Formats: sequence, C-alpha cells, structure tokens
Amino acid sequence: MTTRQNSSYLFLYLLIAGVSFLFLPLLGALTYLFFQSDVGSINFPFWFLGTSLFIMMISYFAERAKFNFKEGNILFGKAWQFTLLSVFLFFIGQLLSWNSILSQDALMTTNNSYAFTYLLSGLHLLHVLAALPILIWFHYQFKFAKKDEMKLNVFFADSSKLIKLDQTIIYLHFMGVLWFLLLLVFSLMALI
Repeated sequence: MTTRQNSSYLFLYLLIAGVSFLFLPLLGALTYLFFQSDVGSINFPFWFLGTSLFIMMISYFAERAKFNFKEGNILFGKAWQFTLLSVFLFFIGQLLSWNSILSQDALMTTNNSYAFTYLLSGLHLLHVLAALPILIWFHYQFKFAKKDEMKLNVFFADSSKLIKLDQTIIYLHFMGVLWFLLLLVFSLMALI
C-alpha cells in the first residue's frame, strides 16, 4: 500500500473519529439529562426498527458488491444497485419515523427527549446521505464500463477504485454501528 493510499485511510478514520466526537457528547448529554432531569421519555416509533433492517441491508449489499468487484463479477452492479436502494429505503423509513412521532404531537418543544431524537436521528441520516454521491459515482462508473468488455476489465482491475469502494463500505458499516447505538439509547428511553 502506498503512502497516498495510507493517507486516504487515515483521512477516513479521522472522519469517523470526528463523527464519533459529534454523536457521543450528544448521547452523553441526552443520557445525563434523562437520568438527572425530567426530560421525559419517548414513544418509540416502529419505523426505527424498519430502518434498522435497511441499514443492515446497506452493509450486506455493500459487502456483496465488494466481493463481486474483487472477483471481477458483473453482479457487482446488481449488489451496488441494492445498496443504493437500501439507502433510499433507510431515508424513507426515517421520514416515516419522524412522521410517526409528529403524529403524536411530539414536537421538539414538547419534550427535550424528542428534540434529541430528532437531532440525533437527523444527523445520522445526513451522514448516511453524505455517502450518496460516492455511491452514485460508483454506479455510473460501472454503468459506463459495462458497455465495453475492455472498459469493464479496466474498471475491475483499477486498484484505486477498490480502495475507494473499501473506504466507502467501512464508512457505511460505521454508520450502521452508530445507528444501532442510537437505537439502543432510544429503546432504553422508551422502556424506562
């Protein structure tokens, strides 16, 4: 691995650390307020569980895409399309979750817990959507390459694309782990 490739992974890990430093203090503040003050609990929206399925699908199909990329298999395109579809379904699920909360007249001013719920789930969604341009870029690169067998072979042989794909998938896995941490906190707040 070259120095340039190492530095791109370093940048990715610094990005993940920065995102962690954004979310962890917010989760800490929410937990502190929940146990020290009467911030109230939340009615857990069912769609948060559905979005968890979609976030697992993102990770699964992204891994399938990486496997197919390494094998030079044209099924990379299908797996990547399912990854994009899963991101879209996650987005729709989040909107349905927020709609479910809003239909209970649970506004940010109603209860501080809801303010944190909107903030944390919204920030998470934005960070998942931040990967969308890269996902779309890979989709169009593959779509262009598959028109010609020579271009397709070059596409699969390009080690820089594999590194970018790997980094994107690491980021998506991190977003999945972060979502399950948020889900755990939201679930505990609904149960207590």
